Amino acid sequence: MPDRPQPLLQLGEQYTELLAALDRSAALRRALALLADGSEVAWVAGSDPMEELSIEQLIGHRTGVLRALQVPPGGGLTGKVHQSGRAEWVDDYLASPEITHVFDRHMSTEGIRRLLAVPLVRNGESLGVLAVGSRRYGAFGDREVEHACEVAAQAALAMSIAERARLTREIAVHEERRRLAADLHDSVGALLFAIGSGVADLADAASADPELRARLDRLQHQAADATTALRESLRTLRYSPATLALGVALRADCAAFADRTGIPAELVILDEDPPELPASRSDVLLAAVREALLNVEKHAHASAVTVSVRRSGPLLNVAVHDDGIGLDPDHRPGLGLTNVAEALGRLGGSVRVVSDPDGGAVWRAQLPC
Repeated sequence: MPDRPQPLLQLGEQYTELLAALDRSAALRRALALLADGSEVAWVAGSDPMEELSIEQLIGHRTGVLRALQVPPGGGLTGKVHQSGRAEWVDDYLASPEITHVFDRHMSTEGIRRLLAVPLVRNGESLGVLAVGSRRYGAFGDREVEHACEVAAQAALAMSIAERARLTREIAVHEERRRLAADLHDSVGALLFAIGSGVADLADAASADPELRARLDRLQHQAADATTALRESLRTLRYSPATLALGVALRADCAAFADRTGIPAELVILDEDPPELPASRSDVLLAAVREALLNVEKHAHASAVTVSVRRSGPLLNVAVHDDGIGLDPDHRPGLGLTNVAEALGRLGGSVRVVSDPDGGAVWRAQLPC
């Protein structure tokens, strides 16, 4: 087989690079590879909607202590840089007075002597922190810091591009689902209507034969049930990916709660057409509901839980209602509820927990939609 022409090889390489740029994980791994050599470990800690950090990409590690590590606000150098928004480094991690030492055991286990961390920022939005740790003694120089900042800028750009690509794919899928829903409505919906009407006419004509009339009545009811099922399916197909994902995620959270606790948890969506939330708002709301379910699990002594979603004007209302022992008279919000209130408040939302006069407690969150 003859060798492929050089332009085709170059085109293939460019296509591979483009695909990697559209894949968040692959893009971050490439960025980390630009920083770490054989004696170094590097990671990207991404921030979630509650502004908490966790390590999502990691290379050069020799143990598992850093994998998926949660970083509290201001914790270690990574957490400090996330809060300060500027590059910082320590040349002797274990002895530095400039950072908290909540991760000394992790750094010692990995043999990391010094650490450099750079914020990932794109268009003023904080996306996380990129860090590189060296197992060699020494000091970070200006050139190393400058190189890390350049790589961080590339990584932030790659994360932004990957997010836009994801949104583009979601839009394409949504449009195809809408087209499919319209086709099914015009074809299967019309056919079911015709079948139902035809069976109704036959039933009227067969009034003299009770047995045949009963069989036709059953067919008519089955056609009506099929029409109702089709209508529900078409409604789901018309949901945007974001709206559909919110419902799927809430159902998954209810199922996980039930599996964990043995307490039944039901999701009730009270709107024919739930509003679409941006991913950032949806993620905050999901995190808040998980915190509410966790509180029910810990404190409520409930036998059943209901999660309801309802739109009221410009607000989306989500309630978690349990039938447990209710709130103590001297109830004070804990750290989890306080964090949820702050996260929702930053988006113009609110949360409150009250006792239900009929028993149990109701957690209610509102978020502009």
